[in-house]
Amino acid sequence: MKFVDSNVFIYYIFESSYTERAKELLTIHVDLASTLGVVDEVLHVIIRRKALENYGIKRLDDLKRHIRVHGLGFVEALLRAFLKLLDDLNIMVLQDIADPWELLETMLNYKLAPRDAIITLTCKHYGIQEIITFDEDFKRVPWLKVIS
Repeated sequence: MKFVDSNVFIYYIFESSYTERAKELLTIHVDLASTLGVVDEVLHVIIRRKALENYGIKRLDDLKRHIRVHGLGFVEALLRAFLKLLDDLNIMVLQDIADPWELLETMLNYKLAPRDAIITLTCKHYGIQEIITFDEDFKRVPWLKVIS
């Protein structure tokens, strides 16, 4: 099983210099997994980017206010398209697994941000040894092979 990091999905959805490679990585590999935390992060990025693009909304408070008043209709189709992508590619969505103290130690030992440390510990818990990502930070984790 290979873990898929959020940046691969984000580059798949939003045009960048990594888009073609993200599409290739998601189609040539099978037995893929991610976590609800990654799904949350991608959904959040989709909402933030479309709010900025459509309405010029930059601040989180302004976005929350906009959502309270108008809902998520402006981005619903793209959110659904992302979840459909997960289904179409048979990507298993796993539960994040991390103990708070182990999380802190992983952050300190491998110089990782909290979300990356959670991903690292989740991979370790499930015995996942390969991660599809464009994030170089995972190369500091000895039990993970980075595929980019």
